[in-house]
Amino acid sequence: MTILAALDNYEAGIILTFMSSNFHFLTNSLLVVVCLVMGSSFLSIPIPKKEGLKSYRISLKVLSGAYFAMSLLTIAVLVFNLADNSREHFTFISIFISSSQALLFTFTLISLINPNFVKLKNVFIYLVPYTLFLSLYLISNSIYADPKIIVLKSVVENLNNPTIWIRILFLAYLIFQLIYYTFLFIREAKKYDEELLNYFSEVVKLKMKWVRIAFFSALAVGIISMVANFFPKQYDWIITLSFAIFYFGFAQEYIKYNKIFNLIEPAILVETTEPTPLQPPVRTKADWKFYKQQIITHRYYCEIGTNIEEMASKLNIGRTTLSTYINREEGVNFNTWINTLRIEDAKQILIDNPDYSIAIISEMVGYTEQANFSRQFKLITGESPLVWRKKSAAS
Repeated sequence: MTILAALDNYEAGIILTFMSSNFHFLTNSLLVVVCLVMGSSFLSIPIPKKEGLKSYRISLKVLSGAYFAMSLLTIAVLVFNLADNSREHFTFISIFISSSQALLFTFTLISLINPNFVKLKNVFIYLVPYTLFLSLYLISNSIYADPKIIVLKSVVENLNNPTIWIRILFLAYLIFQLIYYTFLFIREAKKYDEELLNYFSEVVKLKMKWVRIAFFSALAVGIISMVANFFPKQYDWIITLSFAIFYFGFAQEYIKYNKIFNLIEPAILVETTEPTPLQPPVRTKADWKFYKQQIITHRYYCEIGTNIEEMASKLNIGRTTLSTYINREEGVNFNTWINTLRIEDAKQILIDNPDYSIAIISEMVGYTEQANFSRQFKLITGESPLVWRKKSAAS
C-alpha cells in the first residue's frame, strides 16, 4: 500500500507539474498579447491638442513603451525558460522593475486628476535615486559580484558583500516609495474631489473611481511581484494572469480619459485671472444676501447640469468670488449647497403634489438621474423620498 500511495503521489505530482506548465505558457502568452495590443492602442488614440492634455499625451507614449517592454520581457521568460531557473529573493532587477512601475503608474494616474502635477523638473528629481542605485550596483557587481539569495539565511552569510547592502537599501527605498506614493495619490485624489464639489452640482459620473481602483490594484500588483518568488512555482500562472487582467483593465480605462477631460477641464484647470465682473465683486454679507436671493428667486440651482461658472455668470460676479462666499457664508462647498437647496424644494413638492412620481420631482429640482436624487435626498434627510413622503403624509 505504501508503494502504491507513493506511485499515486508521483503521478499526481507529474500531472500537477504538467498542468502548471501549460497554464504558465497560456497566461504568459496572454500577457504578451495584452501588452502588445494595448501598447499599440496607446499610440493610435487621437488626442486633441489641448494644453491640459499635454501630460496625458506624454504618458500614453511612456505607457506604450512600458507595455512593449513588458511583452519583450515575458517573451524572454517563455523562450529562455527563465521561470524554471533557481528562484532568487529581491534581485536588483526585480526591485528595479517594481520601483520603476510604482513611479510610472503613480505619475500617470495622478496626471489624470491633476494635469499640472507632472513637471519635467519633478521627473528628474524622482529619477535620481534610480541613477544612484544603478551606478552603485554596476560598480559593486563588477568588483564583488552579486551572490544568489535563494534562502533568506544567505543574506546574513553575505553581509560582507557590498552588493547585498545595495540591494537591501534599494528594497528599503521601494518600501518607502510605496508608502510615500500612496500618501501622494490620496492627497491629490482628495484635492480632485474638492475641486469637483466646488464646481459641479452633480459629480457622480465625474469622480473616476476607476483611477483609485487602478492605483491600489497597481500597488497590490507591485507587492505581489516582490513576494512572488516565495510562492511555489506551480502557482506562477495565477500571478501572471493577475498581471494580464490588471494591464488590460488599466489600459481600457486609461484610453477613455480624453473624453471625460472635456467635462472636468474647467474644474481642474482654474484660470489664473477672472474676467472683470459687470458689477462690483461681493464684499459684505449684505452683498452675499442679495446674490443668494437672486439664486433662490430665479431658482438657478434647479437648472439641470448647472455649475459654478454658469451661476457666477448669471450673477455677473467671478467664479472664485462666488465659491469663496458659498464656502465662507454657507460653510459648505458649491455642490453641497446646491443639493441642499434642491432637496428642500423637493420636500415641498412631495408634500404639495402627492401624485407626482419621484422621477418627475427629481427632474423638476435639477437632477439628471433619479438614482442620484434619491441618493442625495437620503444623504441630507436620512430617509428615501418615498419613506419621507409617507411619514409626512401620516403626520
